[in-house]
Amino acid sequence: MPRHREPARLVLEPARHHKSGRLKHEAFWQLRDGSKKLSTGCGQDDRAGAEGFLREYLAKQHAKAPKVKHKAAAECPIPDVISHYAVHKTRKPVARPKELAARLETLLAFWGDKTLADVDEDTCYEYADFVGSDSAARRQLEDFKAAIKAYCRAGLCRESVVVTLPDKPDGRVEFFTRSQLAALLWHCWRTRRYQGETATTDRPMRHLVPFILTAVYTGTRSRRIWRASYVRQEGRPWIDLEGGVYHRLATGEKAPKNKRAASIRLPPRLLAHMRRWACKRTYLVELYGKPGDPKKSLAGAMEAVFGERHAFVRHTFRHTAATWLLWAGVKAEDVAAYLSMTKQMLFDTYGHDHPDADWEVGEAISKGKAGRTKKR
Repeated sequence: MPRHREPARLVLEPARHHKSGRLKHEAFWQLRDGSKKLSTGCGQDDRAGAEGFLREYLAKQHAKAPKVKHKAAAECPIPDVISHYAVHKTRKPVARPKELAARLETLLAFWGDKTLADVDEDTCYEYADFVGSDSAARRQLEDFKAAIKAYCRAGLCRESVVVTLPDKPDGRVEFFTRSQLAALLWHCWRTRRYQGETATTDRPMRHLVPFILTAVYTGTRSRRIWRASYVRQEGRPWIDLEGGVYHRLATGEKAPKNKRAASIRLPPRLLAHMRRWACKRTYLVELYGKPGDPKKSLAGAMEAVFGERHAFVRHTFRHTAATWLLWAGVKAEDVAAYLSMTKQMLFDTYGHDHPDADWEVGEAISKGKAGRTKKR
C-alpha cells in the first residue's frame, strides 16, 4: 500500500557538527514537500520568516496547478485566490506594490489554511482581532474582497462569498492654521545640527521646506512631491519652470482612478520659490543629491513643534489646501479639479468646511422664518 504523501510543511533541521567538533551549520527551518527539501534561509529563531517562505511556496504551487472552473467554495483554497489576485494586479498599475504585497502576506498568515467556504462574518471579525486594528483589517479585507471578486469573475468559483468589513473609521480632517504652518516652516528652516554642544552650520531640515510649501500650495500627495524633478526624467513627476506647470504624473504613467494626479498651473508665489530652489538642486525634495522621502524627518519636525500627541500627518497638508481654498470662496468644482478629486468626494470630506455649507440655515433663523407656520 503506497505511503500517504504529507503536505508541504516546515521542519526544524538541527545544528550539525563535523567529526572534529567544528560547527557545520546552525539549526534552520527547512521546507519539505514529499521528497522535496528546500532551505528557507531562516534560522531557528526566525519562525515568522520561515512561515512567510512556506506561504509564498504554497501560493506558487497553487498558481502552477491547472485551473478548474465553477468550483464550490469549499474547493477553493484561499492561497489560490490570493495568488490569482496578485497575478491579476500585475496587469494594471498599482500605486504602492510593496504595500499591497505586505497586505496580501498578512491575509495569507490568517487565511492560508482555509477555503472560501470558511469566509463568513465570524471569521472576518476574528481576522480583525488577529490584525489588532479595525482600520488596518478593513483595508486588508477590502483587498480580500477584491481578490474573491476577481476569482469569481474568472469563473473559478460558482458560489457567492461575502466578506464582512469592520466599520469604517472617521476620516482625518485636521488642517493647519497659518500660524501652525509658519511655526513648522520656521523650525525646519532654522534647526541646526549639533556636534556635542556645538552648533554646526549644517541645516538638516531645510529640505522639508520645499515639500511643505508645495504640499500646501498644491494639495499634491506626498509621493508625487518628493519624487518630482525640475528636469524631465523617466518615471518621475516633473516641474516645467518655464511654462509654470506641475506635471504630477510621469510621462506615460497611468494613475489609478482613486489616485488621479492631473497637471496644474503653479501659483505664482510657489513658482518663484521653485525657480530659486532649482538653481541649487535637480529635485524638488533633495537630500544628499538624491530625491528623499521626508516621512521620518517630517514626523520628527512635527513632534518637535506640536508635541508628541499631535494629530497631524503628511496628508494633513492636502486637507489644509482643500480647506483653505474652500474658505477663500473658490468654487467647489475648481477646488476638486485642482486637487484631482471628484466634487462629490470634496463635499463628502470637506463639505462642512465650505463657507456656504450652512448659509441657508443661518438665513432662515436670522430672518425669523424658522418656527413660523406657513399660511395655507
